[in-house]
Amino acid sequence: MSPPTLFVLLLAAVLPLGVAYADESGDEASSQNVRGIVELFTSQGCSECVKADAVLAELAARPDVVALAYHVDYWDYIGWEDPLGSRRNAERQKSYSKALRLGGLTTPQAIVNGKAVVAGFDAAAIEAATAKAPLAGADGSPRIEMRLRGETLHLRVEAGALPEGARPPALILATYAKTTRTEVARGENEGRQLLNTHAVRDWRAVGLLGADGRLAVDMPLGLIADPDTQPGGCVALLQAMDRDDRPGPILAAAALPF
Repeated sequence: MSPPTLFVLLLAAVLPLGVAYADESGDEASSQNVRGIVELFTSQGCSECVKADAVLAELAARPDVVALAYHVDYWDYIGWEDPLGSRRNAERQKSYSKALRLGGLTTPQAIVNGKAVVAGFDAAAIEAATAKAPLAGADGSPRIEMRLRGETLHLRVEAGALPEGARPPALILATYAKTTRTEVARGENEGRQLLNTHAVRDWRAVGLLGADGRLAVDMPLGLIADPDTQPGGCVALLQAMDRDDRPGPILAAAALPF
């Protein structure tokens, strides 16, 4: 399935905010009590990333943490082309590098809550970064609600009115595979079977908050989920953006398996 374009997703977002959810059974999730989001930049071509991937798997099992693995493509040339890697994932890491003035790209690198940078294999440092500055959304404001009703995904954001002249945060939607096993035939991990958790399939900005601090996005599940692929889910995160559209602190995050 081709990734949905931002134009298509924005068309899906042009809906009245007063529309109520249909009274149907379905899955739901919210940003309430989610203290941290860990974005791991990793590669199957990197031997040091194996330990970081294991740390991320443990984080993915926690209800108070959202965990995503962005496999990058810039190590493909050293012998193993990561089938989970993409240039877009590397571009997100590059945007963080510029915004946080990191000076370069490396793996395994974990970005915690959009602002703290730690080694991806350092579980203690990740926990400390989460505890030091938990997401504001953990206490209920701003708030993201995700609901799956039939074949439609509903996203709602409530953040309160924005200060006059403030740059509105962006709502970003990422889809991921629950787990993926790969037999690595070449490169630094040659001969190993790697288990990767929450590998990002695609990520897109789907809208900006309005002046009233609200946003509604409804979209067909078929735009983001391919029934022929392994189980996975999606993550919605509300992220501040700087004047150059580079990522800033993450304000709230929620994850919904499907």
